[in-house]
Amino acid sequence: MRRCLKILVLIKTFWKTMPKHEVKYKMMKSLEEFAEVMYWHTDGYLPDILDKIQFRPDFIFHYDIAYGFSLSPNIRGLKDTNIPTGAFVIDSHFNQQIRSSYFEENQIDLIFSVTKEHFLNEYPQYEEKFRWVPWAVDPEIFKDWKLKKTIDYLLMGLVHEGNKRYPPKGKYLFREAVLQTMKHEEGFVHHPHPGNVITDEEEIKQAFLNEKYAQELNRAKIFFTCGSALRYPLLKFYEAPACRTLLLAEPNQDIFDLGFKDGTHFIACEVEDFYDKAKYYLQNKKERQRITDNGYRLVHSQHTYHARAQEIVDTIIDFLEQQEQ
Repeated sequence: MRRCLKILVLIKTFWKTMPKHEVKYKMMKSLEEFAEVMYWHTDGYLPDILDKIQFRPDFIFHYDIAYGFSLSPNIRGLKDTNIPTGAFVIDSHFNQQIRSSYFEENQIDLIFSVTKEHFLNEYPQYEEKFRWVPWAVDPEIFKDWKLKKTIDYLLMGLVHEGNKRYPPKGKYLFREAVLQTMKHEEGFVHHPHPGNVITDEEEIKQAFLNEKYAQELNRAKIFFTCGSALRYPLLKFYEAPACRTLLLAEPNQDIFDLGFKDGTHFIACEVEDFYDKAKYYLQNKKERQRITDNGYRLVHSQHTYHARAQEIVDTIIDFLEQQEQ
């Protein structure tokens, strides 16, 4: 019987103003299935915080610090206790100098990153501290809602359009090509990104978030996405198959390493061939259904919050046991 782990998670309540990102908090909350978890949301000095909460964790997990501390509190004194620490990294390309300084100054023990290939390319010096924690889905939301497939082709998320300043032209080149090529096709639907910060109640209701977003995915036969010019394994790579929808996406090495096979769980495509592949799989229902079902089973068996939380807790326990030897 493995120990009951105690984890202190240092994370801001960012989901209150950024409802689109509530899924990120929920993934952390799923740790409660396997550990005793306490949360701290505000800036402070770690030894003082530990005195206040009267909770002695085995491990301290600091959420991503690289966005001006908008997702996590600014915590001083991480190295002033003998409790092992871990940091979480979402976009490994973002504010690299700030991240490196933070890892060094705070003597961080483990670095949990959403990306593998990109993180190790950018931070080869932290290979020993690196632990891969890919995104995952909530199977209660991202599921087969059994809705009628009324959308042939669906595109959602950030994409450059017209005179928009963000995202800049070329950041999501694959999505730009999809939008330009498919916008006049019958059965194609495009929903723009809802925005990161939404506080108006009515706007939140109208936005494609959580259940509403998952249900729209579920209505589509085919869903297009990419991981930007960086080819990141974004959440959409998991969310679309989880809603029993065929994923047509620009591939990346992380997705292959996670067990996604082209032609088995999704369709890998590039700017040059997505149109022909989309047309083919729309017309070939039996083949589309086979790949859709395989993708659905893969995500629901290996890439849920439950599975990811178990992996994180096992990783921390393994590390702590090695330290004790």
